[in-house]
Amino acid sequence: MSDTAPEPDPVELVDGSSGDSWTSRHPLATYTLGRIVLFAVPFAILYFVADFFTALLIAFLLSAVASIFLLRGQRGALSASIASRAERANAKMAERSAAEDAWDEEERSAGASGGDVD
Repeated sequence: MSDTAPEPDPVELVDGSSGDSWTSRHPLATYTLGRIVLFAVPFAILYFVADFFTALLIAFLLSAVASIFLLRGQRGALSASIASRAERANAKMAERSAAEDAWDEEERSAGASGGDVD
């Protein structure tokens, strides 16, 4: 891959459509904000009804269960983003390794033919 080639679209949404919205470009931030909101809303409500520790515990449990169902799409987009990034890193590493191997073979063949260049 050359340095001037455009980067591939890192995230394809779970429903198959490719978007250019903020949420599709920042899946980690979207998922994290979703988790924070799912925790903060029950905690704020329960804080006025129960003591701090009980509100904290119940809000944590409610947000954990709710995020399994409500943040499924964001979790899928985040997973796709991580997989895409890992594939690009592996491809770049393989490209660099191939270039290094080619250079090494070139040096060995030049050394074997007696072409010392000191």
